[in-house]
Amino acid sequence: MNKIITKHIPARTEKIEITGGKKDFMQMSQRFRDIRSKSKNPMDRCWFCKHPFADGEMMGLIMIKGKSNKLICQTCWDQHELG
Repeated sequence: MNKIITKHIPARTEKIEITGGKKDFMQMSQRFRDIRSKSKNPMDRCWFCKHPFADGEMMGLIMIKGKSNKLICQTCWDQHELG
């Protein structure tokens, strides 16, 4: 799955190439927050829209060409038709 989406940032527009992903990757939980809290990137928000994940909310995983994997919310997944 290769798909290009655009992300509008006040100073510019980025084109991001998505090489794969999974819509229902995992649920946000306190255990996940505890594990990721020691990391530089806690991944407790949607990478695309910055929506904070609530406990029990399903998160999606996307693979970005040339970068690390990112977590996104179900709304962003559906809006960009990544499935």
